[in-house]
Amino acid sequence: MCSQCDPRAMLQDSGLKATPQRIRVLSAVQASREALSPLMLLAKLRENEPMDKVTLYRALDSLAEHGLITRHEAGDGSARYCAGGPAHPEHHHFYCLSCRRLLCLGPEAVRVGVDLPGVKHVNVRLDGTCEHCGG
Repeated sequence: MCSQCDPRAMLQDSGLKATPQRIRVLSAVQASREALSPLMLLAKLRENEPMDKVTLYRALDSLAEHGLITRHEAGDGSARYCAGGPAHPEHHHFYCLSCRRLLCLGPEAVRVGVDLPGVKHVNVRLDGTCEHCGG
């Protein structure tokens, strides 16, 4: 998990109620080094205790709306979520065409357009084969 992030404090600072469900979802997203689909998150959360899909989707929507997580499109058309907020600057992703994981890259990995006047947001997704799959 991100050592700079306290899910309860982040929720309270953003104006969201720190419900146990939101804390669980935010903690799971922060603990991952890749952007996770809702189904991946659901499986991970259910390892410890029950979580239903509706609760998960509501939590994801509110966390994304308040900037605590970010939503990204994966190379397979699905949505994936990764950590957001002040301790998690915008970053780019690597989509593995083999295993279909969407890996988070460090902010220094790709620098495109960030110095151009007027640019407020740059989103880059690199597609290829990850090291685990032989890339």
